[in-house]
Amino acid sequence: MTFPEAQEYISSFFNFELSPAPYPDRCVFKLDRVRCLLDFLGNPQDQLKIIHVAGSKGKGSTCALTASVLRAAGYKVGLYTSPHLNHYRERIRVPGESSACSAGENDIFSDMISEQELCAMLGEMKPHIARLPQESTLGELSFFELFTALAFYYFCYQQVDWVVLETGMGGRLDATNVAPSKICVITPISLEHTQYLGDTIAKIAGEKAAIIKDCSQKVILAPQEPAAQEVFRKRCAQFSIHPIEIGRDIRYEILREEPSGQMIRVAGTKQSYHDLELSLPGRHQASNAAVVLGIVEALAQMGCVISQEAVYAGFRAAFWPGRLEIVSKVPLIILDCAHNRSSARNLAESIVRIFPYKDVTLVLGVSEDKDRAGICGELNRIAGRVIATKADHPRAHEFSREELNVLFANKPSTCLSSVEEALASIADSRDIILIT
Repeated sequence: MTFPEAQEYISSFFNFELSPAPYPDRCVFKLDRVRCLLDFLGNPQDQLKIIHVAGSKGKGSTCALTASVLRAAGYKVGLYTSPHLNHYRERIRVPGESSACSAGENDIFSDMISEQELCAMLGEMKPHIARLPQESTLGELSFFELFTALAFYYFCYQQVDWVVLETGMGGRLDATNVAPSKICVITPISLEHTQYLGDTIAKIAGEKAAIIKDCSQKVILAPQEPAAQEVFRKRCAQFSIHPIEIGRDIRYEILREEPSGQMIRVAGTKQSYHDLELSLPGRHQASNAAVVLGIVEALAQMGCVISQEAVYAGFRAAFWPGRLEIVSKVPLIILDCAHNRSSARNLAESIVRIFPYKDVTLVLGVSEDKDRAGICGELNRIAGRVIATKADHPRAHEFSREELNVLFANKPSTCLSSVEEALASIADSRDIILIT
């Protein structure tokens, strides 16, 4: 299979992420479909040690930090995250295993699955995928289910020591939930995908909590709203698991914040970390770092000891694009992937606290299914000028001038048809340019 053939084959699977219409009825989401394929492949997921991460925000950063610390400790790590920024190969990575034939000039990561490896893996999987319609009445495999199975198959081939696995949407019916996870992590919960996960924090927490199963040995909980915390504690009690909770068992303090990162102090149940340099800026990242140290404590309790030196090195080296990322210094351009009200609030607060500025030019694009009023309400606190644009994506929302006037209280605003046009219009700006 050539790479163009692989791309054509992958595009033949229905991708909910690219669907302009709402997701179909929730009955379409089934674990049995991906379980069937994995069974045909020899159940590679059962041969892996997995750290499973669910939540509404902070999942990707938590996964990146965890993988960086494990790699610094000398472990070979498989990292599965979504969505991707430039290319879907970014979703499947083995950090530190850079391939000379893997990366192109526009690639963010050099350690993602290479074109050659992708073709080889899909070539082996294709006959088994073809068996699904004949041997299963569960419907057609989706893009996300395909990539989840591919990730397990690839990580098994790579003989990784640990897999850091991020859920896609929810948890209970997410394709990643076929994983027999030893460690489960729940990052903060907020209202999201309410038409599929439920219209309250408690209902959404119930969907996320389902990654905690009888195979789970340790659970780490980020700070949560009381309704979510109660759901998670009850789920842990079902399996006689005493969770490690940030704020109760692990506490952190921010010592210094800068655009390039921050210095924090973390006190755990067994170890404390002083003057810990974190390469990711923002107070929410300090909380994510505390979660990762909860994972480190859980690993130690399971006999997988990680030195303090590895933690310090891993936190310094961690990189996760699109999170308060400075992509240009002159002019100062900051890129952030805030996608809900809570993450937009964190973004606005971080800009005010960390970056000295006279004014902020906001370049804004939002998906059709996101909380536009909530996101814009938070960003309105810092925006001096607004340029609304539309990404080349089927689910991108097209703002009108009237809508912008309502959302941003008649601040100077304009609507441009493309991201490129928006950037060209502000090339000479001396203010902060915030793209989100």
